[in-house]
Amino acid sequence: MDHSDAAQFQRPLHVQLLESPELDAASAQAITQIYARTHSLCESAFLEGCSDQRSEFHTTLHALLSTHSAHPHSWGAHNHLSRVAFEIRKALWERYLGYELGRLATLDVDPVPEDPESLAEYLTEINAYHEASHHPVFAYLCDAAPLADVKAFFFQESSVDARFDDLIALAQIGLDGPVKDEYADNFADEMGHGDPDRVHANLFRNTSAYVLDHGHMEYSIQTEPCTEALACGNMQLGMALDRRHVWRLAGYLAALELNAPFRCQQLVSACERHGMKRNRLGYLTEHIDADVGHAAGFFEEIIKPLAASDRRAPLEISQGFLLRLQTSKDYCDAILGSFLKQ
Repeated sequence: MDHSDAAQFQRPLHVQLLESPELDAASAQAITQIYARTHSLCESAFLEGCSDQRSEFHTTLHALLSTHSAHPHSWGAHNHLSRVAFEIRKALWERYLGYELGRLATLDVDPVPEDPESLAEYLTEINAYHEASHHPVFAYLCDAAPLADVKAFFFQESSVDARFDDLIALAQIGLDGPVKDEYADNFADEMGHGDPDRVHANLFRNTSAYVLDHGHMEYSIQTEPCTEALACGNMQLGMALDRRHVWRLAGYLAALELNAPFRCQQLVSACERHGMKRNRLGYLTEHIDADVGHAAGFFEEIIKPLAASDRRAPLEISQGFLLRLQTSKDYCDAILGSFLKQ
């Protein structure tokens, strides 16, 4: 390999991809280099001390997963059905999921019960003891964080659940009965039951603008997602787009809904401590009460029926639930660590 080839191989994978308007029409040399970089990332991204490669891995996977919601005539739309894009996405996604499932295998937890009622109790008990459900970053934000950190955390959240409506829409595809009904009710809430002002994506944009503009600040904050925030987003969207993981996605979403009210309440308290008005924090206040009902609905109308439908479902539901807790803890650890280093 000459120096120019070596330099090309080392360039970030997402950069190489975005430079090809039509990946399937790229030169054989370019595609060979892209596949080689993909293989290299799969080998190195999750090794100790390889944070740059892990960032490149998740940035690339995020770009590829996002082709499913791309606007017409964009790079994502042109490459949505690309054979090259599919093969790279599949390699990255399966490497990432395999890594996270491997981490679950090391956990010291009781065997997963097959009975639907027992499964629901099992998951809520695990949640109560898992650090992700009461992570110290929320106490820090609520009680001590400067305004810059409160803003920074809020914008990290945008990569995790700002487009929850799309995720719920994908989750219900192919399902029937009470499971689909519950997903539909959840989606209706996301869409504001026909009121554009109550659509959660709009609420998020409005709340984001208010939080960012609040107070006089002469320095910038990080509004781009960190690696761990991208990883959370990649996990949930990867499962939503892969039909093999319908049960895991249900468990993942149940854990997300279960913990959202506490997190949103802590963020509201943090914002109010810095003089923000509660009635301008609609995205957060909406989820304090609504997600209590959503969590209950998930367990009664989604988790229990799915668990009863197939003897393989309880284990995969539990895996999805724990995947949310595991990746959420990583994300919260990273954010708190960055705040405390300043």
